[in-house]
Amino acid sequence: MTRATVVVLILTGLCCAGPVGSVPAARAAASQPAVGDTALLPPEPFNGWKKAEAPRVFTQADLYGYIDGGAELFFEFGFEQMTLQRYRNGSGEITVETYRMTDPVAATGIYLMKCGKESRDASLRERHTIGRYQLQFERHRYYVIITSKSGSEQFKPELVKFATFVAGKLPADVGLPALRPLPAPGLVASSLRLFRGPLGLQSAFTLGDGDVLMLGAKLTAVAAEYDDPALGRYTAILVEYATPAAATQALAHLQSNLDRYLKPIDKSATRLVFKDFENKFGEVTVSGRRLEVKVHLQQQP
Repeated sequence: MTRATVVVLILTGLCCAGPVGSVPAARAAASQPAVGDTALLPPEPFNGWKKAEAPRVFTQADLYGYIDGGAELFFEFGFEQMTLQRYRNGSGEITVETYRMTDPVAATGIYLMKCGKESRDASLRERHTIGRYQLQFERHRYYVIITSKSGSEQFKPELVKFATFVAGKLPADVGLPALRPLPAPGLVASSLRLFRGPLGLQSAFTLGDGDVLMLGAKLTAVAAEYDDPALGRYTAILVEYATPAAATQALAHLQSNLDRYLKPIDKSATRLVFKDFENKFGEVTVSGRRLEVKVHLQQQP
């Protein structure tokens, strides 16, 4: 039997504490407009395109008003701000959104959640996907969306030109261990997902409510699907904790907060086996600092 193994990238916590200052100083700072990433945007005229309006900058406080129901996922990964600029050329309109995330893993994670099945353009080097209406790409800690309002085929090359310009202004990309070629037979590359909390986890499998794996917004876990000759198609989720004790504690927490639609079959301090609502099986094991989850298994482990 082939055991597929996934490499996980663990990032330790982000500092959440802000600068300490007087109340009047804090109020004055809050009243100042956010400084956006306008230096990353194409100037005008750009291949015949002119800015349709002044750029807009969205911070955590007002991203909810722009992304209806989707801002929480950005916050879970780590969001700083988004700069939006609209351009017009005759009847055409293109919008550029540059999302500045807290780090490269956050940008890659949100891209993987949003990109769907990737369709590439050979002239663009960055990891991206393109259609008639939209081009998405990620580089370093930026996730960028470039949208054509009309979706006309004639504007599709323009999306690439805008993306090429913005990408050229971004810091050099960095290699992420979680995204390197995975030494695991059967890995479905397009299924790779990163997550840092319950919203991301739901895209892979519902294990329970809340932060059931105790990621604490400080750990980054990876999920992927596998095609295995013996096990069939299944999903693997991997988390590596700071210590073996933390991994064992996370398994105990999962056992105590397991989703009510999952029925435990066997459990110990280092292992949990359950049956799901489709009469398939799941297995959770702890080995050292690593917690591994396998779900959608056709046979009981």
